[in-house]
Amino acid sequence: MKSITEKVPLPGDVIVADRGLYKHYGIYIGNGRVIHYSAGIGIELDADRAKIIETSLAEFLDGSGLYVEETDEPGAFPPDRVVERAKSMVGRLHGEYNIAFNNCEHFTHWCKYGTKESSQVNTVLKAVVGVAAIALGLAAGGKILGGKGSRGLL
Repeated sequence: MKSITEKVPLPGDVIVADRGLYKHYGIYIGNGRVIHYSAGIGIELDADRAKIIETSLAEFLDGSGLYVEETDEPGAFPPDRVVERAKSMVGRLHGEYNIAFNNCEHFTHWCKYGTKESSQVNTVLKAVVGVAAIALGLAAGGKILGGKGSRGLL
């Protein structure tokens, strides 16, 4: 289970800045420094300019509150290895930036667990699939119950 709490980060922690409509993720590496996948503060979602960058914690937060991701997910690398993985990517692309399939949360999950994953994207996809399933169910129900153009039972 994953949760986000307010606490002082330690090197290797996944930290989160709440931007309102979305959350921006980074790896805290110590000494007030953060490594994250971004085009720059305020333009994190600019796919054409996104790369792995190191900034100050204050710049990463950009006025947002600081949260630390806590999880009981098995398989996390030790904190020093998480920092090492993040540092190895600074200045590079982590694949082509894509808001749904390769974003800042995917990067932090890769640093910590070795796989790319985004709970934000998973939540949105589940909601979209749920709405689509309901819509299809309603459409099918209309056909069965005798809606316009149907050969329904009623």
